[in-house]
Amino acid sequence: MPRSTKRPGQSAPKKEKSKAPAKPPISPAKLRELRKEAKVVRQQVALDHEQINAESRQVVEEAATAGKLTKLTLLLRADEQHVLEALDQYATEHGLRSRNQVLRAALSQLLGVDLDQPHWGWPAGRPRQ
Repeated sequence: MPRSTKRPGQSAPKKEKSKAPAKPPISPAKLRELRKEAKVVRQQVALDHEQINAESRQVVEEAATAGKLTKLTLLLRADEQHVLEALDQYATEHGLRSRNQVLRAALSQLLGVDLDQPHWGWPAGRPRQ
Protein backbone atom coordinates (compact mmCIF):
# COMPACT_ATOMS: atom_id res chain seq x y z
CA MET A 1 0.00 0.00 0.00
CA PRO A 2 1.58 3.29 -1.08
CA ARG A 3 2.05 5.93 1.54
CA SER A 4 0.43 9.30 1.23
CA THR A 5 2.71 12.31 1.42
CA LYS A 6 -0.12 14.35 2.82
CA ARG A 7 0.25 15.10 6.51
CA PRO A 8 -2.59 15.99 8.87
CA GLY A 9 -3.46 19.65 8.57
CA GLN A 10 -2.06 19.90 5.04
CA SER A 11 -4.38 20.81 2.23
CA ALA A 12 -4.45 19.13 -1.15
CA PRO A 13 -2.13 20.59 -3.79
CA LYS A 14 -3.65 23.65 -5.46
CA LYS A 15 -4.90 23.26 -8.99
CA GLU A 16 -3.58 25.68 -11.55
CA LYS A 17 -6.16 28.30 -12.47
CA SER A 18 -6.86 29.18 -16.06
CA LYS A 19 -5.11 32.32 -17.25
CA ALA A 20 -8.24 34.30 -18.17
CA PRO A 21 -7.66 38.04 -18.47
CA ALA A 22 -8.84 40.06 -15.49
CA LYS A 23 -11.95 42.17 -16.09
CA PRO A 24 -11.46 45.90 -15.57
CA PRO A 25 -13.60 47.43 -12.81
CA ILE A 26 -16.83 49.16 -13.82
CA SER A 27 -16.77 52.92 -13.63
CA PRO A 28 -19.27 54.67 -11.32
CA ALA A 29 -20.95 56.29 -14.33
CA LYS A 30 -21.41 52.93 -16.04
CA LEU A 31 -22.70 51.43 -12.78
CA ARG A 32 -25.33 54.22 -12.49
CA GLU A 33 -26.38 53.60 -16.10
CA LEU A 34 -26.73 49.86 -15.48
CA ARG A 35 -28.78 50.48 -12.35
CA LYS A 36 -31.14 52.78 -14.28
CA GLU A 37 -31.57 50.10 -16.96
CA ALA A 38 -32.23 47.48 -14.29
CA LYS A 39 -34.87 49.71 -12.71
CA VAL A 40 -36.63 50.11 -16.08
CA VAL A 41 -36.54 46.34 -16.60
CA ARG A 42 -38.00 45.70 -13.13
CA GLN A 43 -40.81 48.17 -13.84
CA GLN A 44 -41.54 46.48 -17.18
CA VAL A 45 -41.63 43.07 -15.52
CA ALA A 46 -44.08 44.43 -12.94
CA LEU A 47 -46.32 45.69 -15.76
CA ASP A 48 -46.04 42.37 -17.60
CA HIS A 49 -46.89 40.53 -14.38
CA GLU A 50 -50.25 42.30 -14.20
CA GLN A 51 -50.89 41.49 -17.88
CA ILE A 52 -50.01 37.84 -17.34
CA ASN A 53 -52.34 37.61 -14.33
CA ALA A 54 -55.16 39.28 -16.23
CA GLU A 55 -54.71 36.97 -19.22
CA SER A 56 -54.57 33.87 -17.03
CA ARG A 57 -57.80 34.87 -15.28
CA GLN A 58 -59.41 35.45 -18.68
CA VAL A 59 -58.24 32.08 -20.02
CA VAL A 60 -59.52 30.24 -16.94
CA GLU A 61 -62.86 32.06 -17.12
CA GLU A 62 -63.22 31.22 -20.84
CA ALA A 63 -62.33 27.57 -20.21
CA ALA A 64 -64.83 27.37 -17.35
CA THR A 65 -67.53 28.96 -19.50
CA ALA A 66 -66.81 26.54 -22.34
CA GLY A 67 -66.99 23.57 -19.96
CA LYS A 68 -63.30 22.67 -20.30
CA LEU A 69 -62.63 23.49 -16.65
CA THR A 70 -64.78 23.39 -13.56
CA LYS A 71 -64.14 26.16 -11.09
CA LEU A 72 -64.02 25.15 -7.43
CA THR A 73 -64.18 27.81 -4.74
CA LEU A 74 -63.23 27.22 -1.13
CA LEU A 75 -64.67 29.63 1.41
CA LEU A 76 -63.08 29.85 4.85
CA ARG A 77 -64.18 31.78 7.92
CA ALA A 78 -61.85 34.22 9.67
CA ASP A 79 -61.23 31.70 12.48
CA GLU A 80 -59.95 29.17 9.89
CA GLN A 81 -56.84 31.19 9.00
CA HIS A 82 -54.67 28.27 10.15
CA VAL A 83 -55.95 26.29 7.14
CA LEU A 84 -54.55 28.91 4.76
CA GLU A 85 -51.27 28.93 6.66
CA ALA A 86 -51.07 25.13 6.39
CA LEU A 87 -51.78 25.31 2.64
CA ASP A 88 -49.05 27.92 2.17
CA GLN A 89 -46.56 25.92 4.25
CA TYR A 90 -47.30 22.74 2.26
CA ALA A 91 -46.83 24.67 -1.00
CA THR A 92 -43.46 25.98 0.17
CA GLU A 93 -42.26 22.58 1.37
CA HIS A 94 -43.27 20.80 -1.85
CA GLY A 95 -42.37 23.46 -4.41
CA LEU A 96 -45.96 24.16 -5.41
CA ARG A 97 -46.72 27.62 -6.77
CA SER A 98 -50.29 28.15 -5.63
CA ARG A 99 -53.00 27.02 -3.24
CA ASN A 100 -54.76 25.55 -6.25
CA GLN A 101 -51.85 23.16 -6.77
CA VAL A 102 -51.93 22.22 -3.06
CA LEU A 103 -55.64 21.41 -3.28
CA ARG A 104 -55.08 19.37 -6.46
CA ALA A 105 -52.33 17.38 -4.73
CA ALA A 106 -54.52 16.83 -1.65
CA LEU A 107 -57.52 15.70 -3.70
CA SER A 108 -55.30 13.43 -5.76
CA GLN A 109 -54.06 11.69 -2.60
CA LEU A 110 -57.46 11.65 -0.89
CA LEU A 111 -59.34 10.20 -3.86
CA GLY A 112 -56.49 8.08 -5.22
CA VAL A 113 -56.69 9.62 -8.68
CA ASP A 114 -53.98 11.16 -10.84
CA LEU A 115 -54.42 14.90 -11.18
CA ASP A 116 -51.61 16.48 -13.18
CA GLN A 117 -50.42 19.87 -12.02
CA PRO A 118 -51.20 22.41 -14.76
CA HIS A 119 -48.45 24.71 -15.95
CA TRP A 120 -49.47 28.33 -15.68
CA GLY A 121 -47.14 30.85 -17.20
CA TRP A 122 -46.04 32.60 -20.30
CA PRO A 123 -45.37 30.20 -23.19
CA ALA A 124 -41.74 30.32 -24.27
CA GLY A 125 -41.19 32.47 -27.33
CA ARG A 126 -44.58 34.19 -27.16
CA PRO A 127 -44.13 37.96 -27.46
CA ARG A 128 -45.65 40.15 -24.79
CA GLN A 129 -48.01 42.88 -25.91
